[in-house]
Amino acid sequence: MFCPNCGNSVHGDLKYCNGCGKRLIADSESDGAPAKMLNKVLITLFLIVFFGLALLVGLVGALLGSGVRAGDVIILSVVYLATIFGISVTLLRQVPKLIDARLKTNDRPSDYAAAPQLQPRTTAQLQDYREPVGSVTDNTTRILEKVPVRDA
Repeated sequence: MFCPNCGNSVHGDLKYCNGCGKRLIADSESDGAPAKMLNKVLITLFLIVFFGLALLVGLVGALLGSGVRAGDVIILSVVYLATIFGISVTLLRQVPKLIDARLKTNDRPSDYAAAPQLQPRTTAQLQDYREPVGSVTDNTTRILEKVPVRDA
């Protein structure tokens, strides 16, 4: 498989090109993902708060009915509510990111065209043969000849 952007040969299961970093997976695979994720996060948040509070009311009623001290029930309720609040805040922190991603996908035109494919070069486009440049070691390494030594 070849990258449609730079023509670099890439392995078939890669999501991004090794050469230019362009996304190789079709955009249709990710369409609607932020919207679906946003809906799932909001539904999860609603269920956690709704069933969490319902469970707390039932737990408080059962504990008070069984004769547990009211101070212990209040401490347990505060810890439980703090946990529910922490989970809710963690989920709510993701909502702005998902909204931004959803807005970016809505800005894209509906008739989104795929990236143009690279065309193979014709013989007229090929460059003339150039003599390779000599390396640094070719130009600096020389065979040392024996230098005649004069007797003094």
